[in-house]
Amino acid sequence: MANKGLIEQELRWIDQVKQDKCSWCLECLFNKYRPLVENLRQIYHLQLFDRDDWYQEALLVCYETCLIFNADRGSKFGSFYKLRLQNRIANLIRQQLAFKRRSNVAALSFEHLLDLDPDLEGWLRPAMSPLYIEEIVETKRYVQQLSPVELQSLRIVLGQCSLEQAAQRSIYSTAQLQRAIGRSHGKLRLLLCG
Repeated sequence: MANKGLIEQELRWIDQVKQDKCSWCLECLFNKYRPLVENLRQIYHLQLFDRDDWYQEALLVCYETCLIFNADRGSKFGSFYKLRLQNRIANLIRQQLAFKRRSNVAALSFEHLLDLDPDLEGWLRPAMSPLYIEEIVETKRYVQQLSPVELQSLRIVLGQCSLEQAAQRSIYSTAQLQRAIGRSHGKLRLLLCG
C-alpha cells in the first residue's frame, strides 16, 4: 500500500510540473531520483563536468521527461527518466569525442611540414641553448631573493593583477605594495647590470 501511495505522489508531482511548471515538485521528483544520477555519474565520464553540471543536465532531463511522460501507457517514470538520461549522457559523450577527433582530421605530420618548409625545424625545436638555460637559472635566483610582499608586487608588475586587487587579496596595503614594486625593480636592475 505504501508503494502505491509513493507512485501516486510521484504522479501528482509530474502533473504539477506539467501544468503549473511547479519548481518545488520538480525538485522533489529530482531528489527522489538523485541516487540514479549519482550512479550514472560514477559509471560515465564527461570531461570538465563536475557534480553541479551533472545535476543541471539531470534536472533538465527530469523536467523534459515530466512534460512528455504519459502514465496511461503503463510505463514507470523512473525507468523512462533513466533511459532518457542515459541517452542524454550518450549524446554528450558523442559530442566530446567528435570535438576531440576534429583536430585529427586536419592534422599534418611533422615530417610533411618539414617537407613544405625545412626551416621550420629550427623554430619548433625547444630553445635549450646554454644561454637560455643560464637565463632560467638567473630568473629563478632573482625570484628566490624576493620577500613575500615583493613577490606580490611582481605579480602586479607582470600584469597578473592590479594594485587594488593585490591589496584586497593579501595582507599588504597599497602603499606597502608600491614600495615593494620599487624594491623588486631595484633587485632586478642589480641582477641585469651585474
